[in-house]
Amino acid sequence: MNADSLRRTLIFLALAAALVASVVYDSYYVQTNAEFQVPIAGLIAASFAAVFFLQQYPERTIQTVLLAGWPLHLFTLVFFWACFAIHRGSGIGQFVSYTVFAYATYLLVPLVFLLDHRQFVAFVKAVAVVSALLAVPSFVGSAGIESFLGVPLRVKFSYAEFSGIAASAGLFEHAEGHAFQMAIGMFCSWYAWRRTGNLWYIACLLLSFGGLVVAQGRAAIFGVVLAGLFMVLPRIFRRSFPLFAVTTTLVLIAPYLVLTQLAALPGISGYFRLERGLSGRGEAWRYAIDLIEEKPWTGHGFLASSKLTEDQKKELRKSGFSGAGTTFHNTYLSKAVDLGLIVTAVYCLLYLIPFIHVCRPTSFPLEQILVRSMLLLTLTTSIYRDYNIGGVRSTAMMGAIFFGIANLWPWVNAWHEAVPAVERRKWMADGILGGQWRTEPSS
Repeated sequence: MNADSLRRTLIFLALAAALVASVVYDSYYVQTNAEFQVPIAGLIAASFAAVFFLQQYPERTIQTVLLAGWPLHLFTLVFFWACFAIHRGSGIGQFVSYTVFAYATYLLVPLVFLLDHRQFVAFVKAVAVVSALLAVPSFVGSAGIESFLGVPLRVKFSYAEFSGIAASAGLFEHAEGHAFQMAIGMFCSWYAWRRTGNLWYIACLLLSFGGLVVAQGRAAIFGVVLAGLFMVLPRIFRRSFPLFAVTTTLVLIAPYLVLTQLAALPGISGYFRLERGLSGRGEAWRYAIDLIEEKPWTGHGFLASSKLTEDQKKELRKSGFSGAGTTFHNTYLSKAVDLGLIVTAVYCLLYLIPFIHVCRPTSFPLEQILVRSMLLLTLTTSIYRDYNIGGVRSTAMMGAIFFGIANLWPWVNAWHEAVPAVERRKWMADGILGGQWRTEPSS
């Protein structure tokens, strides 16, 4: 094995270690045993540091990426301003942690994937396999069994009243988080199958799909349907950002306009718990809006949502809201309550800019479909749960990585066009700047 192959192998092992450790961090066992959380987060941080020092960066790429990352830089500045200038340094430990992992997952890892496409493909395959393996314990949990090979499982028995089976989070802390991971696994399995033709990835896709079904996570299922819709719509709906944005908005709103009709469909009402509506989120969101009106520009302080929902826990639980004591189960409302509308508006740029970029024509159709699907999935789930750019949980990291890839998307073609042909051929021979990326017509 030559030095370059060894370096690539070590980078992949570091990324794989971060992926596995983030899944472990998101597990029910670790989330109920706080003493394990800091060491695991430290392992993830060390893995990303190893990637940073192992990766070779061609001249000018660092400058380009720093410029492309301006939404994250701007958010970090206003985040710092809100936490320290207004709220006197509250939650400094969490602030540092969120910032470090935001830069690692939104800029560092996407850059590695865009410089070396083989790493991207290998990582997507790893996510597909890991997600499929995580589906297996959830099948056990859906049967009402609360442990798997001695490891505790998270099971929501109350869901059996509606669907006939308990909702299983498998090894994860929450069924919704498990559903999100399963949806991620489905898209990665689809991509790996399309790229390799290996039927093993069809098996991974089916396992992840089964895990999604038993998790009964409505937001993740909705995200999969939305992403699937854009795979079959005419190309104009994907190429034009205004049309893409309007269609996405209409699809997100549509179910609430036909809720009565959906509830009348056999099996739909029970499985999706339509009689429970948003499971108390409507009341929690109205409470959040009241709090935003109290301090619209500055917010109530970083991580204040957990205390504020805890204070109102008794009333919120009456409406069926299970998130009292954590957040408002809406990423953007929680941000606005905690940090105010200015910070939240800048935070939304981290989502908006990648969505604009992913609509651009490209020579990499399979990758574009995968990235777009991940963006739509993450957007949908973040409306009904809290999945931030930054954080250690595997689902938060996956969302941030794919948003980061979309944010850097225009620079792939730009690098190819700007670099002299001789230098480009050398980089491509070394696997740099997408040296094996597909060159088919854009989707």
